[in-house]
Amino acid sequence: MKKLLILLMISSITISCTSQTDLEALKFEDKLLNLDNLEKDYSIYVPLEGIYKVKDIDKFKYSNIVIGSDSIKFKNEGIVYKNSLNIIVNSYNTNQYLGFELEIINEKTSEKILTILMKKYGKTLNEYKYLKGNNKDIAYLWQNKPTNEIILFLKHNDDFHTSLDGNDNAVLSQTRIIIVKDGLSAKPNVNDPRNTPEKIKAVLDSNPKAFELIEIFKNHVPN
Repeated sequence: MKKLLILLMISSITISCTSQTDLEALKFEDKLLNLDNLEKDYSIYVPLEGIYKVKDIDKFKYSNIVIGSDSIKFKNEGIVYKNSLNIIVNSYNTNQYLGFELEIINEKTSEKILTILMKKYGKTLNEYKYLKGNNKDIAYLWQNKPTNEIILFLKHNDDFHTSLDGNDNAVLSQTRIIIVKDGLSAKPNVNDPRNTPEKIKAVLDSNPKAFELIEIFKNHVPN
C-alpha cells in the first residue's frame, strides 16, 4: 500500500506534441514524459549535465506570451540568429524538471515577458543597466524564496550589423531568460586541465558557495 501511495504522488510533465506547453506552469522535479521534441545539448550559462534543446520551439509559450520561431540574418554574417529553448533536468536518466533557458531575438516578445517577471517577482537581488542609443546591456537577477526559484534576465542590443537591405546600423536584440530551481550547484569540470584540485580548493576557500548557481548567476550581473 505504501508503494502504491508513493507512485500516486509522483507527478509528471507531458511535453505536448500538439498544443503549446506553458513554461510558467511547469513544476520543479516533475518527470518529463514525452521527449520526442527534445535532444541532448549543453549550456555555458547553466553548467549542469541535464540539458535538452527543444527542436520545435513553437510548441511552447510563457504565460500568455507566444514565443515563436523568430529568426534574423544579417549581410556578410554566416550565422542565423533565432529563438532557442533549453529544458533543464536533474539527469538524463530520471528527467526531473529543474527549469529552462530561453533565448529570444524578438525584442517586443522579451519586453512582454520582462513585464510579467517584474510584476511577479518584484524587487531584484541584483540588477544592471547600460543604455546608450541602440546599444543596451541589461541584467536582472531574482532569488524568489516563496517559489524556490532563481530568475536571470540578460539583454544585449547592438547596432553593429548590416541588414540584408543595406542598413549599416541594423539592431540585433538578444535576450536570455533562465528560470531554475533554487539551491542547485554545479560541479567543476575535472576533465579541464585548468581545474586542478589546488585551484578548486582556492576558489572554495575564497567563497564556499562559489559553485552554487545563484553565485554563478551573480557573475553575469556587473557591479
